[in-house]
Formats: sequence, structure tokens, C-alpha cells
Amino acid sequence: MEFDINVTISPEKIAQMYQIDLDDLILLIEGKKKKLEQRLLSSVIDEYLIALKVNKRKSKATIDFYIIILNKFSRFLTSKTHSLYISDLNENLFDEFLNTCTPLKGSKLKAKTQNTYSAIIRNILVFAYTKNYINTDIKNQFQFIKHEVLPKYFPDEVVVSLLNEAKKSKWPFLNFALIYFMLGTGCRISEVANLRVSDFNIYEDLIFIRRGKGQKERFIPLYPEVKKLILDYLSRTGLHQWDIRNHEYLFSKRCYSQREPLSISNIQYMLVQIFDRLDIKGQYTVHSFRHTFAVNALKAGMAIYDLQEILGHENIETTRLYTKRHPVDLKHAVLKYPFPLEKLLNNVLGIGEEDYNDQFLH
Repeated sequence: MEFDINVTISPEKIAQMYQIDLDDLILLIEGKKKKLEQRLLSSVIDEYLIALKVNKRKSKATIDFYIIILNKFSRFLTSKTHSLYISDLNENLFDEFLNTCTPLKGSKLKAKTQNTYSAIIRNILVFAYTKNYINTDIKNQFQFIKHEVLPKYFPDEVVVSLLNEAKKSKWPFLNFALIYFMLGTGCRISEVANLRVSDFNIYEDLIFIRRGKGQKERFIPLYPEVKKLILDYLSRTGLHQWDIRNHEYLFSKRCYSQREPLSISNIQYMLVQIFDRLDIKGQYTVHSFRHTFAVNALKAGMAIYDLQEILGHENIETTRLYTKRHPVDLKHAVLKYPFPLEKLLNNVLGIGEEDYNDQFLH
């Protein structure tokens, strides 16, 4: 049976009724996507950077880093013979950009660095999609490189050397306290630089971390040894009584009043100088203090989920990194326990340890 259907309303009338563009309506009826105005990739990058600064969802250090990388990317785009649009951003273009990036060491960017660059590009694509500059969310085209990195943490003897070397530096009380604090809390350098006296709560034995990574806040426990050391440092620098109303910076080169904050670069420079004097520069990074706290916490039996909260990790997999110990430490830990089949095998072979060594190792 056939039906004779007469449409009495035109597409123009429907578009007018629903106050939509006629071309968009026709594309919808035909199952096609909305035609978008071509946006230059460079202009989208500029707009994204402005949005970063306005919404302040990332720290100043992160925004500064994004600016450096995206300015480098913009210079790469200007070297092209023709204008590139946001729709032209794909893996091939990104790989071509990566090949122009010269690392400080080696001939190729490390996997971790490439992943950082990929994350920035993915954020731009998400921004472009939410702004309707592209029809499809294509960020997943930029895959992260899978890589496993062992945490670079200090052996006990290096920790002792670091603290002793800090005593010989230009600001011995300050530098010693800084190193001790980072080893005893696992705080990031950016978090340490931003600490106030009032954040160091000696009555609750808690430290308030303001503006951590991702602008998140958290509390971490204050160990008695760290508490004693920092109170001694404050006393030596003119603060003989802790006051929760004191919002001056905890770590400062200034004594008594008007404690001006240390910059992140100040702390980094001090640590690198100590690394250099101990001839361990290149073996460890400033992040090794955080790694050392995490590894030692797990060695002492701290639950990994508690450590996750202290470190401020969103993903537990990030915290699991610290369960992977240096091969030498793993060897020492394992060899403390006897091989469970050792005696049985010796009995089966009918030889003792000395005979075994004579037969197979000589």
C-alpha cells in the first residue's frame, strides 16, 4: 500500500520557526555535520593561551611552560609555506614539529617529554572542540608513548651528604631546613615555596598545602622530626613563637619580619649547586627529594593509598611508580630472605653449599 504524503511546510519555514540557519538545517536532514568557519591554527593557539591565563586552572609555572612550548610550535608553523588551519593539526604535523625540537641531551626528545608535548596539543584540540572550531573531538589521535621510568631517589649515604653540604652553603640554616623538609614531607618545590607560617600547624601536626598541582589543596601529616627541625629554623631566623595568624612565608632569606618568599628558581639553583659540589649532578633531579620520601614511606610499610593522598596524586598508578625500586635496592631486599627450595635441592643433589660452589662456580 502506498501513501501519498504532501509536505505543506517548507524547509525555509522550519528554519524560521526554530530560528536556525537554513544551511545547518539541510545539513542536519542530510546527516552531515555543520560546516565550520576555517580557523587558523596559530589564532586558536593564541586564544587558548589567553583562556589559560584568564581561568587560572593551572599554576603560573605550568602556564609559563605552556607558553614556551606553544610559542615554539607557533614559530614552527610560520616556517611553513602555506597557512595551516586547526583542521590540519594531525599526527604527521606534530611529528614534524617534534623533529625540529632539539633536546639538551641526546638526539631525540625523551618519551616523557614527547608525552608532555602531546598533552598540550590534546588540550588545544579539546579547547577547539568545545569552541566549535572543529566538528570532532580528535585528541585521542595523539597517543602517549608507553614508558616505564624508575624513580630516582637518594640512597641513605647521599642523603647524609646532601644535609652536610647544606650546612656549608651560604644560607646554612635555610638550606638545611629546606632539604630536610622536602625529604620529610614529599612536597613539590612549588608547594614548598608557597608555604606560610600559618600552614605549618604545630597543634594539629598538619601541613596545609595551598595551590598544589592543578590548584588543588590538601593536608599532609607533620612528622615529629620535621616539626622539631622547622621550629628550630624559625627560632634561628627570628620567629621564637609560632602563631597561626602569621601568614608570612615559611622559608625566606629574610629574618624576623617581612619574610619575602623564595622563588622556585632560587630553590632549584641552591639544590643544583649542592649536586654539583657533591659531583652527583645529572644522576638526580630536584624531584628526587619527593621520590626519596615516597620510596622510604613504602619501605616503612605505609599503605599506598595513604601515600597517594599525601603526595596529592589523582591516579593511583602514578603512586605505584614508587613501588619500583632501584635494582641494587631490590637485590638487597630480596637476598635477606632464604631461597625456599635451597635445602631441598641440596639434599636432592647430595651436596652442600661448599661442594656446589666448587662444582659449578669454579
